[in-house]
Amino acid sequence: MLERIGSLVRAGEIAGVSDEQVARWRDGKAKPNFGGIAAIAMSAGMSLDWLTGNEPAVGTADLTMIERLDVEASAGNGALVDNEQALDFVAFQTRWLRRKGINPAAVRLLNIRGDSMEPTIRDGDIALVNTSIDDIIDNAIYVLVVGNRLLIKRIHILMSGALRLISDNAIYPHEDVPASEAEFVRVSGRVVWFGRSI
Repeated sequence: MLERIGSLVRAGEIAGVSDEQVARWRDGKAKPNFGGIAAIAMSAGMSLDWLTGNEPAVGTADLTMIERLDVEASAGNGALVDNEQALDFVAFQTRWLRRKGINPAAVRLLNIRGDSMEPTIRDGDIALVNTSIDDIIDNAIYVLVVGNRLLIKRIHILMSGALRLISDNAIYPHEDVPASEAEFVRVSGRVVWFGRSI
């Protein structure tokens, strides 16, 4: 189960305890609290039936629960990053994530606000962000931290080394970040999927 989470530190963050405490649970030196171990199990895609020693219900064994964070990525002028608390979890097929080359422990869901990425991504959509990716592929969609703003934009690398931040909505002009300032643009991850409610 811990292998799916990625690290003891991450497991501790999910459970609300230290990584040393998670290690004690793992090694049988301390009895885990149900809430903490249930949160870890859900993040690892394990059912609560599995925790109680029963076989998981049909279809639940291949699901990974992905955190939807209390953070909004702005498809507009930028949103402040206040915190990264989990609002809830959304289930994704583990096999689908792996077919896409995505480590389930490295993805998070973010709420999107603004219309600058329309018609591709709309206000109110949720985006699945692979946080293990920080390299830039031309014209892919990224979540960026610029100062205290969290933005979602396409990125194009110019011959000069400058970064062009592109909005899909034609009414928004692109922004160029000079090569000398490119180091101040931090890539938090690449958008690998998005979804919306009707």
